[in-house]
Amino acid sequence: MLQIRHYLIFALVVALVACEADSNDFTPDLGGTGTAGSLARFTIVNNNLLVLESQKILQYEIVASGDLSFVRELNFFASNLETIFPYGDYVLVGSSDQVYFLNFDAQNNLNLLSSYEHITACDPVVAANGVAFSTLRSSNCRFNSNEVLEAIDISNIESPQLIKSYPSEAPYGLAVNENNLFVCERGGVAMYDVSNPENILLKGYKAFQNELPLDVIHTSGYLIIRTDKHIYNMSYTSSGVLEILAQID
Repeated sequence: MLQIRHYLIFALVVALVACEADSNDFTPDLGGTGTAGSLARFTIVNNNLLVLESQKILQYEIVASGDLSFVRELNFFASNLETIFPYGDYVLVGSSDQVYFLNFDAQNNLNLLSSYEHITACDPVVAANGVAFSTLRSSNCRFNSNEVLEAIDISNIESPQLIKSYPSEAPYGLAVNENNLFVCERGGVAMYDVSNPENILLKGYKAFQNELPLDVIHTSGYLIIRTDKHIYNMSYTSSGVLEILAQID
């Protein structure tokens, strides 16, 4: 079962990356990087494969044989769903005008718990330690609105509350690890100290020349950065020094 599951995850990631690499008309606000990227359009939670379509989530169970068994379709008629992110047993979905918080009931059906409404913009979201972080972008998006990084209190996930909004410039994907938040913005990657979400502090920044960072994954103490041209492996220090270690064309 474990081997089948790992193969399925790998196959889905390869398929997504291959589709993006072959496209000359890549639109980053609709793309994904896999199960851990904040721009992902699918994820796996507790043997459930969740796939976003424009206004609905398709839920499949990964059964012992490795097959996918359709469970249900959850519709969101008023929103354009864009990104999906697992948070423990919960699921966070970013849309054009709201962040949705979902969980599974006793029958393993995915259900909506609550939502947080924001300005109309492209919206990836991640979470850690009872706080969700969402970037709202209008540049290279289909909306015209403010561009901000929002910290949202989800300690009571059924009643999310805005902690504070921070100005940002062309933010795309983001990742969080403990008290560090990594954001693709301003044509580079920023590292923030989010130990106090009411006073987020910039620790470091790495600019990229002639390419646009789109999404970031934190894994095993390193960062995987996907730009519109390459994939990078990066290191970082506690003081905010970001360095490129390797590049995949």
